[in-house]
Amino acid sequence: MGCDLFGDPIQPSKDGRGRPEHSWSLANSNKVLLAFARGLSVKEAATAIGVSVPTLRKHYSSEVAKRTDARLRMEMTQLARLNSAATEGNVAAEKELFKRLDKAEIANMAARVADRGNTGRTPAPPKLGKKEAAKVEAGKVTGKFAPRPAPSRLVN
Repeated sequence: MGCDLFGDPIQPSKDGRGRPEHSWSLANSNKVLLAFARGLSVKEAATAIGVSVPTLRKHYSSEVAKRTDARLRMEMTQLARLNSAATEGNVAAEKELFKRLDKAEIANMAARVADRGNTGRTPAPPKLGKKEAAKVEAGKVTGKFAPRPAPSRLVN
């Protein structure tokens, strides 16, 4: 049995009706997890392996359940592999590990700085110029000098 351009097996034509039943495979499971780690939706992950959304949910339900954590789990798996390679003496792996840890530290610091400006207070209203402030104050006048109401029978 051959494979198409994307590595999916080509199904030989049969006399039976409809498409053959989809079966779970490790390769497709890994594709789904990588799609979720990349931030794709369930529909996009289903398209990536060539199935419908209900079929993806039926056969890959455990992968779909892990989709919110997929990016973090993938990153931690890569860091663990780099760490084990660095422990064995691989200098390139050690440099890459330090580079990724520094990048994560910079991202954490940027998030802390962004949160520091957000104290939960409502921002002060923008300051008005002299003319705008005068109009606001004129609208607050009551009593003898208050502006007259519009005529009741005014037709536009």
